[in-house]
Amino acid sequence: MLNYSQIIKNERIKQNMTQQALAKGICSTSYLSKIEKEHVIPRDHIREALLKKLNLNTHYLKMSQEEEFLRELHRAFQYAIHLNSAEHAQIVWNHFNEFNIEFSTRENFYQCNLYLQRIAIIAKQPILDLDEISEAFASVLNNLNPEQLFIFYVNSCHYCLQNRLYKDAMKFMSKAEKVIQDYEPEIPEWLIGNFHFISSQLTYTIHHYSAAFSHAHLALTIFEKLNLQIPIINCYIQIGICNNRSGLFEYAKKALQTAYHLAVQLEKKELYGTILQQLGQHAALTGESKEAITYYRESLQHTLSVEPKLAAIHHMIKEYSKLNQPTFIQYWCKKGIQLVSEHLNAPFYRTFYFQFRFYQMLHHIESLKPDVIEEAITYFEECEELILVQKYAIAFGHVFYEQQSFEEAAKLYKKANEVALTIQRRNYWQDL
Repeated sequence: MLNYSQIIKNERIKQNMTQQALAKGICSTSYLSKIEKEHVIPRDHIREALLKKLNLNTHYLKMSQEEEFLRELHRAFQYAIHLNSAEHAQIVWNHFNEFNIEFSTRENFYQCNLYLQRIAIIAKQPILDLDEISEAFASVLNNLNPEQLFIFYVNSCHYCLQNRLYKDAMKFMSKAEKVIQDYEPEIPEWLIGNFHFISSQLTYTIHHYSAAFSHAHLALTIFEKLNLQIPIINCYIQIGICNNRSGLFEYAKKALQTAYHLAVQLEKKELYGTILQQLGQHAALTGESKEAITYYRESLQHTLSVEPKLAAIHHMIKEYSKLNQPTFIQYWCKKGIQLVSEHLNAPFYRTFYFQFRFYQMLHHIESLKPDVIEEAITYFEECEELILVQKYAIAFGHVFYEQQSFEEAAKLYKKANEVALTIQRRNYWQDL
């Protein structure tokens, strides 16, 4: 909202006008003094009279404020996307959500709310709030210009990815791609780069690793051209992740080390935790469990968000499992379960909870509980976390087989085989 008190005071001083001269014929000098000190909100007719005497146009003031607000919001929107930090985005969301702007055009209103929508998604605002915003935009898509339509589709893709609605995310990704094809000159290049980065994360999540690498490389090319440092670092991290998964370990390590050197050079300490965690993943995949644990422990010292902390703890447990060290497995499983219990409202935390329970069962820290195993595998299927379904169906299939519970083992092996076909996008075993 416009701060009329400050505007009136600043303009009066600028014009070398005394309070008595400005107040004459409009209000008392003491009332004007209270207005300027923000002790009272001026009545509408007094405010308009004071502005008129100062030769200030109310409509012009509102337009100026609106333009400045959108410029400031755009800068915050761009930086929130580049940084991709829930904590930072929450601060931005809280700040801009306090404003009550009456926009002069429908286009500005849409632009503001699209920016706020993406900031809210990064901040992981409650799902209901975001659903309401998305539904509102879905009803006015024909009124959006190409850039706004593109932002809406990318926002929706990011939202669906974040909430594990992968099929919907792919639909929005395709729609955003169509906007680029039809209106590329009207879309800011950095937004197209961000689209490719989000697309890389999505395609990686659904096991399309070649597509994930291609999108990450396209994003990197755009961001290097624009010299956007944080997105460049994030692209190198993503390329390292893709190469790790594809077994290109030498290229993966090179990309991750490049990301780390850039982060150190630019003093982007908020990125250290993510990079160290991925270097740990590289060490784990190349058979260096102790080195991996060192990286994961170090990453925890640079991680504030709960989800990356849980991921680091989970990765450490996996390495201690390979080394068959139940004491450390028990210690970190308890740490992880405690952290989950403090954040029960976040849907993805159940994934970590079940895995912590599984490692305790697999290492005889906790007794085998078939009902928990069945519940977890069903949950992973519902979330389309098919790798986890396959992984734990095989692991517990072996356990039941060793216990001579052949019927249970057979059910789990069957489930693992079915999921293997789905992951490789095959309908028949003959196509493998």
